[in-house]
Amino acid sequence: MILLTFKNILSDGILHESSSDDLESLIVNLKSKQEWLHSQKIDDLLDYFDSLGNYWKNSSTDDFGNNLKHISEFLSRVNLTKELKISLRGNFSALDDFVQLFDDSEFLYHAQPRGISVHWIAGNVDVLGIFSVVQALLTKNLCLIKVPHDYSLLKKLILSFKYVSTEKISGKDLVNCITLVYIDRNDISNQEILSKNADIRIAWGGEEAVSTILSLKKNFFTEDIIYGPKYSYALLDSEFLKDNLKNSTQRLALDISIFDQYACNSPHTIFIENNDADNPDLVKDFAKELSNSMETVNRLILPKSQISEKKSMNILSLRAEYDFKGEVFAPKNTDWTVIYSEEEGLADPCFSRVVFVRSIKNAEQIGKFHNRKIQSIGIGISDHNRRKKLIDLITLLGGDRCPSIGNMSKFHSPWDGIFGMDRMVRWISMTNQ
Repeated sequence: MILLTFKNILSDGILHESSSDDLESLIVNLKSKQEWLHSQKIDDLLDYFDSLGNYWKNSSTDDFGNNLKHISEFLSRVNLTKELKISLRGNFSALDDFVQLFDDSEFLYHAQPRGISVHWIAGNVDVLGIFSVVQALLTKNLCLIKVPHDYSLLKKLILSFKYVSTEKISGKDLVNCITLVYIDRNDISNQEILSKNADIRIAWGGEEAVSTILSLKKNFFTEDIIYGPKYSYALLDSEFLKDNLKNSTQRLALDISIFDQYACNSPHTIFIENNDADNPDLVKDFAKELSNSMETVNRLILPKSQISEKKSMNILSLRAEYDFKGEVFAPKNTDWTVIYSEEEGLADPCFSRVVFVRSIKNAEQIGKFHNRKIQSIGIGISDHNRRKKLIDLITLLGGDRCPSIGNMSKFHSPWDGIFGMDRMVRWISMTNQ
């Protein structure tokens, strides 16, 4: 059996899954769609993605998995409008024409697309690539997607564009602006062609994968948007939990279960600040209540997908270790695991709905565990002023976003400290005369 190092998966809205076309010809063909995409109005694109989100939300989980409702919320017109306003200086009509920004009437500004956006999609959560693809299309950039080894779900999602149309935009036309290719990691020649033809390089993945992408030669004016290896955790104080214990664990259980912690914004450690000498069991009680919520989420909302035997053994080994070092709350199977211990610091991630609950005497001390790999910090701090001061203190050394618990898994701008759609356009100015 001959293993193909390059495959044209999808182009012109048609499935190929062959190596009959070379990459450079596919790129030339994709570029021919630039004029059509540039001519579409941003309001019409927003209408289309809102309709696509509704289509996905109402689709069977057997077709698209358990996270479609989560993604469809991102695609809503209300959310994407907010994202565009945040990223493009308040007036996203600049995507269509020259407009006035700020209070200065001397200049007009227009946001032009950079051209071809190339997306390297991580294999562990391939559906996350949809976020950057939608952002690129909204800013009128063509999309060339290097799919992971298992691309079945991503392929289904992109193909489903064809089944949605609005008054102004046909999904069959929009999907022509997307090309999917598979390139083996050892196929350096095609990897370099991909990189050299990118006006935007968007990389999702771990440290090794991202380092490999960054080492590829690129054009001088290529923009890099890196969504690399990150670590997330949650921080709650005892005052917050007094009236919010069950609600807090339910919301955190969702944050943990969505994407099975393979997304960079999933919490792996939950710190509970406990200065209450009269309640020494607060942290352990929280861990037990969290286990109840994990079971509820798994049973009623987000059933866990099947995992490999190797990952199951990894989880069972970790449980055995912490039967001696702490206390483990878990079902007989490996659907979820809550581990309580008196250890300090951030736990090494196990993924697959394994979460560590630890105590911290003073939340302000958590900064000593920080570095630039920290991404999301789920916050449950009761006092508003203290919360702001604490976030300012700890994010000085790392951490890019501090959502409330229950919102950690929601994708919004900025992400990893950058406004993605702003990086996907070139700002053109002209004198307003």
